[in-house]
Amino acid sequence: MTDRLGPRKRLPESLADTLQEEILTLSPGDRLPTETELAERFDVSRTVVRETARLLVQRGLVTVKPGRGMTVAEFDGRLIADQYSLLLRLSHGSFDQLQEVRLVLEVEMAVFAAARRTEQHVAAMREANERLEAAIDDPEEFLDADLTFHEIVAEASGNPFFSLMVRPITGFLRDAYRKGPGYSVEARNTVQEHHEIAEAISAGDPSRARFAMENHLRRIVRHSHRLLAGDTETASA
Repeated sequence: MTDRLGPRKRLPESLADTLQEEILTLSPGDRLPTETELAERFDVSRTVVRETARLLVQRGLVTVKPGRGMTVAEFDGRLIADQYSLLLRLSHGSFDQLQEVRLVLEVEMAVFAAARRTEQHVAAMREANERLEAAIDDPEEFLDADLTFHEIVAEASGNPFFSLMVRPITGFLRDAYRKGPGYSVEARNTVQEHHEIAEAISAGDPSRARFAMENHLRRIVRHSHRLLAGDTETASA
């Protein structure tokens, strides 16, 4: 047992590390062996297997459902998004600080996207912006098109780490904007700025893409209060 799982860690941690390597070779939705099968295979108790399953769930690698056991999870950064939410809820970070992260991340992301985008990315950005413009009076659809656009830019960068970092942020923003009725007052600015970003990336112009994305995000930073709280008086002014 110590040879197979390693002597220095607790059994559940060692078994979780071993199974993690196997999970990384599988596809989302694939089922893992049952609790009984794992206990027999590694010569451990079912209690150890249950603790291992809990650790794998914490790592975002598996889901556990009654009657189905463990299945490989879709790794979408949801756990990271939960951490963003907790940081804000515990007042260890602010919405404006999250926007600072976006400025650092997404401005340069747009630069890479301008250099590496494909025709498929260009078409996807165009489609997202058409959805955005058509949904001016539909806040839910508008929000989805807005955040989808940013995820497409991340994909267009050609760097999977950008997508991994941006997806949790957009997930958090989706919840934050839904709770704030002021999001819609900035809709027309968002449409215009998204078109400018898409045009720069489509044209393969990194400098213009950097400027367009920074302009867009800095406007969000300036107006963060009204976006979240629905400060219609300020918006009218």
